[in-house]
Order: sequence, then structure tokens, then C-alpha cells
Amino acid sequence: MALDDDTVYCDVQMPVTQGRELLRLVNALRDSGGHPNLDTVFEHMQLELTMAIDIVENPRPLGAVRPTKH
Repeated sequence: MALDDDTVYCDVQMPVTQGRELLRLVNALRDSGGHPNLDTVFEHMQLELTMAIDIVENPRPLGAVRPTKH
């Protein structure tokens, strides 16, 4: 990372119930259109939360291939 890089990274951990609640909140914020400058951030949050919730609710055997969407 360059010294002039202003990118912010955030790694947040929570129980799946809170993850679902946060996903609902992010969905509502994005759907409201009230924060257009954050639309891509909300989109990435939706993807990350959806994948994380799926991993917890539908665990796959070790070594199983998981599709990536990046």
C-alpha cells in the first residue's frame, strides 16, 4: 500500500444473527438511495455479508470449492 493511499479497510466479526440484521440495515440504506456516494460500499457489504452468512449456515466439507465473486 502506498503512503498516499486513503483506502479504508474494515474487518468486523459478529454472530450470524447480527450479520443478518446488519445485512437488512445495509439493504435498507442502499435501497433508500439516500447515500449515493456509498452505493458501491453498500454493494460490497451486501456481498460479503451474504457470503459470510451462507458459509456459516451451509458449511462445506474441507477442500470443497467455493465460487468467488471478486
